[in-house]
Amino acid sequence: MSDADVIVVGAGLAGLTAATELHRSGRQVLVLERSDGVGGRARTDEVDGFLLDRGFQVLLTAYPTVGEVLDLGALDLQAFDPGVLVRTGSGFEAIGDPLRRPSQLPATLMSRLGTIGDQLRLLWLRGRVRRGAVDDIFDGLDETAAYRLNRLGFSSRFRQSFWAPLLAGITFEPEMVTSAHVVEFAMRMLGEGDTAVPACGMGAVAAQLAGRLPAGAVRLGAAVDRVTGSEVSVDGQSLRAARVVVATDVTTAAELVDGVEDPGWAGVTTAWFSAERPPTTARTVVLNGTGGGLVNNVAVLSNVAPTYAPVGHSLVAVSFPGTGAVDVERRLRHDLAGWWPGEDGTTTPVPDWDLLRVDEIAQARPCQLPGFDPRAPVQVGEVVVAGDHRRTASTEGAVRAGLDAAAAVLADHEP
Repeated sequence: MSDADVIVVGAGLAGLTAATELHRSGRQVLVLERSDGVGGRARTDEVDGFLLDRGFQVLLTAYPTVGEVLDLGALDLQAFDPGVLVRTGSGFEAIGDPLRRPSQLPATLMSRLGTIGDQLRLLWLRGRVRRGAVDDIFDGLDETAAYRLNRLGFSSRFRQSFWAPLLAGITFEPEMVTSAHVVEFAMRMLGEGDTAVPACGMGAVAAQLAGRLPAGAVRLGAAVDRVTGSEVSVDGQSLRAARVVVATDVTTAAELVDGVEDPGWAGVTTAWFSAERPPTTARTVVLNGTGGGLVNNVAVLSNVAPTYAPVGHSLVAVSFPGTGAVDVERRLRHDLAGWWPGEDGTTTPVPDWDLLRVDEIAQARPCQLPGFDPRAPVQVGEVVVAGDHRRTASTEGAVRAGLDAAAAVLADHEP
């Protein structure tokens, strides 16, 4: 006797997407999650009235599958302004998105981060990645992002002051060794829609998906130690189903399913600070273009989404790639001193900030080096495998993989 038509291992975005699609198609689904909540890496905690995501995260509204699966209106998305600010040794330089906001063209072209040629190449690249179908990006020659940017003629200064911190904030790999295809996909998504966060935090995405499942369909605290095509072992108990979907992180999937390879992880650290007043009114991400210090990017989340902080307070997220740094709080405060001088022009508000939490996330993003296959089959032996490691390492990749996993089950399983 089966315990469900389909057992889904993992209640991250891929697993929840697969489960909701299977439930919608009339299948009885059981989702097993080893942690104490749904969402995987996309979770939000309330700390002293602040909403803290598990590391600084955003949702790109241009993601095609995400827009089909989620009710974006219900998430009450709060959008960043297009473009970024880049911290230099003498202040800040704005790099806008003239294709979406033509008024930003003069300031972008006049930026002192690089040459006028750098700005024109950036404008050309933004236009090129938006041509054709999205999947076309993954065709043709692949190489590291660093090699691609060098080959396209961007100056060394511009690569180090703009591209390095931008891509480190996206891929968590400061050496820019990620697949150029992945980077160009991210650029297309950034250029075609808003960069946003749900008003109630990134955890609202998983909550919306989980809310579509019947009561009792998700079992928390259930650590699975073995799977086959029709059975899982959890807490010493065997559960049976017509099909099994493994929608865990890639390391766990590689342990459970023969044929899944673990490419390794890029990690990130985010320190969350409370400030009585925002250090800047900018509604953009601020990048560290100096090449020095621990800080890579800063975002005042409460400027974008006031719901992230109690009234009268600001929430500042300070991030850098990697984990295991020593004396993080002191070093970040030291690095940020002088970024935003106080009212007297000599002091900085940073010492007055209160540290809320430091998130060290060693498994933040599966590595996707040149040559990886973003269209890998979800059927691996007897088991269906979902996760952003099967597509692109993104919210879109997780949701797309979940849909593909559900389609694979539905293609050969009739209740």
